[in-house]
Amino acid sequence: MADLKISQLTSATLPLAGTEVLPIVQSSSTKKVATDDLTVKNVRSNATTGILQVAGPATAATRIMTVPDANFTAARTDAAQSFTGDQTLGTGNLIQGTAAKGINFTANTNAPGMTSELLNWYEEGTWTPVDASGAGLTFSDASGYYTRTGNIVTAMGTLTFPSTASVLGLSIGGLPFTVASNNQPGGGFIRLTNAGRSDNMVAAGGTAELRLYSNLLVQSTNLDYSTDRIDFVVEYMA
Repeated sequence: MADLKISQLTSATLPLAGTEVLPIVQSSSTKKVATDDLTVKNVRSNATTGILQVAGPATAATRIMTVPDANFTAARTDAAQSFTGDQTLGTGNLIQGTAAKGINFTANTNAPGMTSELLNWYEEGTWTPVDASGAGLTFSDASGYYTRTGNIVTAMGTLTFPSTASVLGLSIGGLPFTVASNNQPGGGFIRLTNAGRSDNMVAAGGTAELRLYSNLLVQSTNLDYSTDRIDFVVEYMA
């Protein structure tokens, strides 16, 4: 390729080949240097320091950085990243790369009793209620769904007890997450085919179990629900 002035390069129809030359002044002497031999001071491969500044169009215009036919990774390991303006994912998901990390809401004005402002868990799926009383019962039509947001789990389930004479304390196991030891007793909506009972469902702290108690705080037995069906929704802390 013949030597060209810089002003002539703007009309080129092909990318630079690297053999093009530019005039470089060194020690008051002008020399010709191939474009492939140029080293930009603040953009270096494997540099420990450096600056890459993309000057582009006016404010609110789009700037694009791409790597054709390859994955592109931009990483900085010495400090947190800071963005201004809304960030939009055109396609794909925002993927959590490290367990227990998530979205931090510390910019909010928190209540006096705040213990965490980090949302680091979301999950949904299915689970199967099983007998945890020790009686070895097999529930029929047992199924369930759950959703976990942060440390709050909402579990829905249905099951039918077999005919049993067991007087062991009724306990439904198989919850998708262990109940937190500081979980406050409580439950949710419970529908019973046994119209003669009105019990409360409790997620037992430190276990993966649900238990039924009468209004007198006496644990119900398997016999109390022999052949009965239970449909329920319960919420607990994991």
